[in-house]
Amino acid sequence: MIALDQARTKRLTAIHGWSGTILGVLLYVVVLTGAVAVFAEEIGVWSQGGTRSANGITELIDRPLRDIARETDPRALEEISISKRTDGAIRLSLHTHAENPATGESDEFGALYYLDPQTGEPLRQWEGFSSEMRRDDGGRIALERFLIDLHVQLYVPAPWGLILTGILGLAIMVASVSGLMMHRHLIRDAFLPARGNQRLVSARDRHVLASTWSLPFGFLLAFTGAFFSFAISLGLPIVAMVAFGGDQQEMVEQVIGIEAPADKTPAPLASLDYILAESTERVGTPPVSVAIAGYGTAGATVTLFHPPDNGALLGTTLMFSGADRSFLGEKPALCTVPSAGSAVVSLMGPLHFGNFAGLTSKIAWLALGAAMSYVVISGMHMWVRRREDQAVWRRFAWAITISAWGLPLAMLGSAAAFFLTLPAGDPTFWTPMGFLIAAIAAIFVGLGPQDPSDRFRVVFAVSCLALPLLRHLTGGTAWSDALAGGQVEVISIDLLLLALGAVLLWQPNPFGRREDGEHRRSDQRGDEIVLEPAE
Repeated sequence: MIALDQARTKRLTAIHGWSGTILGVLLYVVVLTGAVAVFAEEIGVWSQGGTRSANGITELIDRPLRDIARETDPRALEEISISKRTDGAIRLSLHTHAENPATGESDEFGALYYLDPQTGEPLRQWEGFSSEMRRDDGGRIALERFLIDLHVQLYVPAPWGLILTGILGLAIMVASVSGLMMHRHLIRDAFLPARGNQRLVSARDRHVLASTWSLPFGFLLAFTGAFFSFAISLGLPIVAMVAFGGDQQEMVEQVIGIEAPADKTPAPLASLDYILAESTERVGTPPVSVAIAGYGTAGATVTLFHPPDNGALLGTTLMFSGADRSFLGEKPALCTVPSAGSAVVSLMGPLHFGNFAGLTSKIAWLALGAAMSYVVISGMHMWVRRREDQAVWRRFAWAITISAWGLPLAMLGSAAAFFLTLPAGDPTFWTPMGFLIAAIAAIFVGLGPQDPSDRFRVVFAVSCLALPLLRHLTGGTAWSDALAGGQVEVISIDLLLLALGAVLLWQPNPFGRREDGEHRRSDQRGDEIVLEPAE
């Protein structure tokens, strides 16, 4: 409990309300898409028919790498990265850095291959600049990539999208801190009981309950998100300009601790399969990505990135000599020696993405993200309701309702567009277009003289029920094949959509009885309840 006088409470209320209202709709977009993006990898598996979930690099890749390297421009062998896509294919990138004539900026130039995990044969391949190759990768991860991009930068071109999400992260921090200070009874509110007819009395009670549980999570997510947004959009370019003459690639290599090969004498790379096996044995899990620097030289290094194992919070990065397979040691996230700064930066990713404890932490992050989304929408509704005597605020209340239902409807629309265009179209283009079309349709659904909540509820419920069927009809993985292939993501997400649609159709108001938000209310016994100043 934080003791504040009435004047300070009113100021905090204003800060809390205005910080949430001015950027409220964008905050809602970032928070809800972030909750969904936690399961981006699982959504990728669910959306790509006939695929196998990626679980680290366990395939033999030494021979395919050598065959491709022989046919590749030697300049592109400067840096090689190997990873496993959500659809199971091996992604092999061989590149150097050069100025892209189209943009005038430094870009990765080389070759990109998708390899069959069973045979090692190329499934698809491209040559050129990285920014151009990303627009022509087949579109199988278009839905997964779109949802991540929508969360990370609101689908706004860099660096403005990152700057915007960074500002929104700061706004969430302000709302979280002011909300924490406004709570008169923090512990009691965390376990707010049902009253009277076993339902929470009002929208305010539900807002308080949801916000109490999500306050620490909201601050943590906002802080880590703002760190990533500002570090990428502002921090790294400024440091590069001041200390590295504007060379961002050189700056990244120095900060991360990537050293150029000391010995550039030509020498063959040792068996990569052996290095993979030894690294897996040392850590206990297969690596999710591999980076090779100085391929074909005596000073070549092989860096392997392993995910956390056995409930650990952080993953492990090991380095080997590429020439003789000798173990060089464990590499910290930053520079070449362990430090407090490296440890803090290492924690940022797991805490923001919620992937530190596998499915358990992801479910918790999804639930808390959903609670935060409700806090944002319910807070804006409460703020507007106190000002509904003004026409502008009444129109804004309508916009809040349309946004609250329109965003999840638009995300379903992007998934529908992906399924419809994946077999023979261009999902990379149509996935964001599906989002836009569904968003425009949601605006029309919201038009009318009456509260559109019921219309939205029915449309959203039907959309949830229809999406698994659409996925199946357009060639998605059948449940029997998913069970045989161990793809529990396919069945789980289908069942979640079906259950959500059924609940919304069966329960007209899934959040309980809606109150009018008056400053005075009565309980079932007729006793008058007077709200505190902050309420």
